[in-house]
Amino acid sequence: MTHTVRLLTRGIAALVLGVTFTSAAAGAGTVYVSDVEQLYAAVDDPGNIGAAVVLAPGVYSLSANKPAGGPRDNLGRLHLQQDMSLYGVAGDRGAVVINAEALELSSFSFPPFGRTGIIRTGRGSNAIEWLTIVGPVDAAAAIETDLSSGPEFHIRVAHVVAANSARGVDIRNVGAAMAGRRIDAEIVDNEFTRGVEGIRVANFQGADHGDISVIMSGNRSHANVLGCIVEGNRSSFGTIHVFSSGDRFEDNGLGCQVGAGLVGMPTRTADSNSTVFEGHGTHFTNNTRTTFFNNTGPAFKDFGGVLVIGGDALMLLQNGDTTSRNNVMVRLWGCKVADNQNIDFDALGARSADPSRLAGIDNHVTIELHGVSRKIEIVGEGLPPDPGGNAVTVIR
Repeated sequence: MTHTVRLLTRGIAALVLGVTFTSAAAGAGTVYVSDVEQLYAAVDDPGNIGAAVVLAPGVYSLSANKPAGGPRDNLGRLHLQQDMSLYGVAGDRGAVVINAEALELSSFSFPPFGRTGIIRTGRGSNAIEWLTIVGPVDAAAAIETDLSSGPEFHIRVAHVVAANSARGVDIRNVGAAMAGRRIDAEIVDNEFTRGVEGIRVANFQGADHGDISVIMSGNRSHANVLGCIVEGNRSSFGTIHVFSSGDRFEDNGLGCQVGAGLVGMPTRTADSNSTVFEGHGTHFTNNTRTTFFNNTGPAFKDFGGVLVIGGDALMLLQNGDTTSRNNVMVRLWGCKVADNQNIDFDALGARSADPSRLAGIDNHVTIELHGVSRKIEIVGEGLPPDPGGNAVTVIR
């Protein structure tokens, strides 16, 4: 709760003062750009550490090669410098378009992580505001947090439209270099569409002890396979806290998946993770989509409103438990979960790819329902723990 209060206080101060919590960039100067070559020059210049890069109205078409020939730095991706921010035209998120459709899979292939995104962040404090980002399906995300330069990172994504990439925004720690890294994120008034996952929040393989705190409000995530996913994926001892206010997850295959320990490889474990998701007036409705624009992610099969799982073993270790001692807490106030396909709200202490074997032991899901949210029906409510002590508790 301390992290949430700190983020919320910073966000309120930003609204009052008319700045973002990455406003340290203002002290390093402002760089104005009006075409894509100026954009690349500004972002790639190490002398612009801490700068606010302001884009004039127009379409900025990214490319893997320079006009005179030869590859661009980072194969056409935009890697933000330490404490650098990107701003379009305040009040008009469609005035500035960053179009990455010409970039091919080779621009996003990144062996340590598999794939990476169009705009990569992760150094100090970064902000991205008032932009439209159009990606190819091969981009892992429109906005990624997988650059690393220290134990703590802050990001604000606000008033952005992100379409066609696998994810709109990907808040993640990944790899041993990010083990123990803390991410504070604000995701405010964005639209994420036509992807695999609109919003992903995750500690990934190698990033054990990762710590992520996200405040998101007023976002709309639609026409994706998953509206959002919050999970510890093949990592252990991580914490994730998401505070959602007035967000809408609609017209997706699944509104949102919330979990603590997810394993999709037979050589990895996910143990002792903690995930908290708090929703206030957030809607998970009309998620009935069965055809998708981007199919570059896993073959998801769980479609509906909300899915909560403590330990999810999509593949099992040959010997021993795969995912154990994970805890998920979901608290909802005034939220709506309705009119979704298959199941509106499903909760499982643990799930195993092999019904004859346990995923692990002592995985727990607790769901608190307040106000009108008390009316939400939850599949799995009232079932006794399985032999491994994996259980769901619902408090109304």
